Amino acid sequence: MAHLRKLIRDNVVTTLTGLTTTGSNVFKSKSYPLTSGQLPSLGIFTKSAESDYPTVGSPRSIQHTLNMSVEIYVKGSTGYDDTLDLISEQVEAALYTDLKRGTYALDTQVTGFDSSFSVEGEQPIAVGTLSIMIRYRSIEGSQSQ
Repeated sequence: MAHLRKLIRDNVVTTLTGLTTTGSNVFKSKSYPLTSGQLPSLGIFTKSAESDYPTVGSPRSIQHTLNMSVEIYVKGSTGYDDTLDLISEQVEAALYTDLKRGTYALDTQVTGFDSSFSVEGEQPIAVGTLSIMIRYRSIEGSQSQ
């Protein structure tokens, strides 16, 4: 049985694969250096997870908050802000089509955006990072499905 966190992460990857601008360039791990053929692309990562125990008694229910990043990588020395915004819009629209990540989650929220620019490597790359918060619930001792 897979851990709920993995099932949710896999759901996000599937949901974001095939977007108009990034296509199948979706990675579940950092893939440096990215080649021209891999841009634009998305990187999907678990940043952290927190748990809260709203019930007493055994077995307790657990409310989880999963914090993920969707990193957007684009080539650019000019115009990259517009491209990051376009891809961000596509990512958000795709995520909002299924807030429950199939049946694995209670809610999905995009909670922030940050961007940076790197001239290291073969080509300049702009990176936009969307912060995603996904809430899900499990029963103590059973975090797989």
